[in-house]
Amino acid sequence: MPGYLGNQSDRIVHHLNAMTLDCRIVEIKKPDKIYFVPNTLEQAIIEKFTQCNNCIKN
Repeated sequence: MPGYLGNQSDRIVHHLNAMTLDCRIVEIKKPDKIYFVPNTLEQAIIEKFTQCNNCIKN
């Protein structure tokens, strides 16, 4: 299950299976973490999140 994780603080969405050290996912505070239902990039975009330049390539 790939999964996407959003950071509510900066409105960036990360792809959990493709994350890099530059993503700094471990630094996202628990209250800022958001998971999407359904767990898709399309849903994250609908919820106004921007794709991470490190782990999601256009």
